Amino acid sequence: MPRISRYPVAGEIVPQVHQIEVGETWMTSYQCYLADGILPLDLAEARKIKKNSSKYTIIDGKLFRHGFTHPIMVCVDGEQCMRIMAELHEGICGSHIGGRSLSSKAIHAGYYWPTMREDCTRYAQ
Repeated sequence: MPRISRYPVAGEIVPQVHQIEVGETWMTSYQCYLADGILPLDLAEARKIKKNSSKYTIIDGKLFRHGFTHPIMVCVDGEQCMRIMAELHEGICGSHIGGRSLSSKAIHAGYYWPTMREDCTRYAQ
């Protein structure tokens, strides 16, 4: 039975917990508004968030977007976007398609981020 003490004993393995801070992403404003009703201070940004918030929902702390032709898409950002584009373009099922087709394929796979058209076109080039 493991010992619970304030100070570790010599030779005892002590678990360590590290918190990784995640900066704000494009999803942060939507998550704050949907979860807590908090809008950004910038009036134009606040208006945009209120207008578009009906397209989004939070499930288990993750942001999802309701699609027109697809029931629900998971919202991603940053490094996740790059991995998705790489896998769809060059991965085991990749077909080295163009930018528009790559973004359509990402949507069909159930992913969304606001700049996906531009990002996929730039990645395919």
